[in-house]
Amino acid sequence: MKRKYMLLAAGLLSAVALVGCQSIPTQTPAQIAANICPGVQSEIDVLTKSGVFTGGAQATLTNQVQPDVDAVCAAGATVTTVSIQKLVQATFPVVLTVISNSNLTDQQKLQATVAVGAIVTGINTALSLRPVTANTALGPDSMSAVLITPAPPTPSFSEPRRRLQEIASDE
Repeated sequence: MKRKYMLLAAGLLSAVALVGCQSIPTQTPAQIAANICPGVQSEIDVLTKSGVFTGGAQATLTNQVQPDVDAVCAAGATVTTVSIQKLVQATFPVVLTVISNSNLTDQQKLQATVAVGAIVTGINTALSLRPVTANTALGPDSMSAVLITPAPPTPSFSEPRRRLQEIASDE
């Protein structure tokens, strides 16, 4: 549990550290993979040991998740922007579905989801810092795995204005 919070804190710290940079560093797909793979493999191991990938989920791990992870994280893999994007767009949503359908407690599901979200955020940040070319342009579904919460409602300025008008007319 502490490890997940440490990974999340490290991800947030790196994002904050980039804000102060004069020039934002870009990474090659291989460098992105080198940075994310320890966290990805660790999270898959934790989920496997937690019993998330049992029954039908084991087939999902073997046939769908692990090949995509290996395409980016296996020793000697030729890592491309496309293979990294596939982790975000196809693989991690499947992992989130498996977590959601697992027998983990609600607290454990939340922790696992946050850990996957931190990895997705790190990948998306690294990809967004890369120069856009015809080969690396992100499609409209590139952020599909990111959980988006609705923005809070905007305050209505008509209510205070109306109240001020009432006070002015009372005088």
